[in-house]
This record gives sequence, C-alpha cells and structure tokens, in this order.
Amino acid sequence: MKKLLPLAIIVMFISCTNQEAEQPKSDSATIDKLFKPTYTDNFKIGNPENILLIENMHQGMISKDFELVGELIDENAVFYMEDGATIQGKQAMLNFMEANFTQITLKNYSVGVSIAVVGENGDEWVLMWDTADIETPDGNTQKVDWMDAFQIADGKIVGMNGFVKSPKD
Repeated sequence: MKKLLPLAIIVMFISCTNQEAEQPKSDSATIDKLFKPTYTDNFKIGNPENILLIENMHQGMISKDFELVGELIDENAVFYMEDGATIQGKQAMLNFMEANFTQITLKNYSVGVSIAVVGENGDEWVLMWDTADIETPDGNTQKVDWMDAFQIADGKIVGMNGFVKSPKD
C-alpha cells in the first residue's frame, strides 16, 4: 500500500499537467470585437531575424554609423515621426539622423519589448519598446521611452510609426 501512494501521486501529477497543457487557447477570431481593425487582424509571431534587423539599425544610430543604417533601409521607406512629421525616402531619413543624432549621445539604451509579427495580409512588423538617456551637447540628460512599429519587406525597413514619451523626473 505504501508503494502505491507515491505512484498514485505521480500519476495524478502527470494527469494534471497534461490536462493543463491540452486546454485549448482562446481563438481571437471567435471574439466579438467592439471595433473591427481596418488594416489587418489576427497577427501571428513573425520572423525573429526582423528583430535583429531593427536592433542593428539602433546599434548604427547609437554608434553614429549611418552607412550601416542606410544598408538596412529601403530606398522608398516612409517614417511617421512622433511629432507628426513624415520623412520619405532613405536619403531623407539618413539626413535627418545625421543632423539629429550627431548632436546627442544615447546612454543606457535598453529594449523592454521586441516582437516580430506578421498580419493576415502578409505584412511583417517589429514592435519595439525601448528606452535611453539622451545626453545633449551641454551635458544635460533626459530619459526617453519609445514605442515604435517598423514594417519590413524583403529584408529592409520600409516604414516606421514612431511614438515617444519623455517622462518627467
């Protein structure tokens, strides 16, 4: 009898963990949403190499290697900036980066979230939440948080929707 008790506990444990793993996950298509997405719906996890593409772009910006950044951006890329401006084309974006990022130093850069997704329409995106301290030429530092969505096509960045938050200390 004493030998059966441990065996019974093991069987109960295995059956409980199997039931937990076999429970169906909620299917977002069966949810009656209040607002129907107009762009696409039912995103799935995308190509993780796209995350590396975006990380390489950020590394180039931090190190001020704009030639590297240029290799990652499509000629016709469109960047929707956090201030409402639109930057169209690779060269315009590189000009913007050189004019702005050569004047500052990004310190303590970190990524909180990076997710590669693909929509049911086939569009690939990387969603990234990142943060850094921006040091200006006068030595002042301000913490900045970004929430950006980068669109990828054929291994290049073709678009970005940018959002920024500068928290008060």
